[in-house]
Amino acid sequence: MESVSEDPDRPRNVVSLSPREQECLQWVCRGKSSADIGTILSLSPRTVDSYLEKVCSKLRVRTRVEAVASAVRQGLIEAE
Repeated sequence: MESVSEDPDRPRNVVSLSPREQECLQWVCRGKSSADIGTILSLSPRTVDSYLEKVCSKLRVRTRVEAVASAVRQGLIEAE
């Protein structure tokens, strides 16, 4: 059986996050809760949770911690 290697010239599945999704995830990276992020961004905690749920879905992860790790690896946010 032949092993399949990834072609470096083939485009990967590019994930795109909205500016607000990136902003919420960046605050998660800094250790902030949904309530804290809501206060900082003038949003309700539920709205913050909604943005972060969309991020998790786009990145195909289950938790905020996994989302941060994945986003940092992909260059979508900066680790601080």
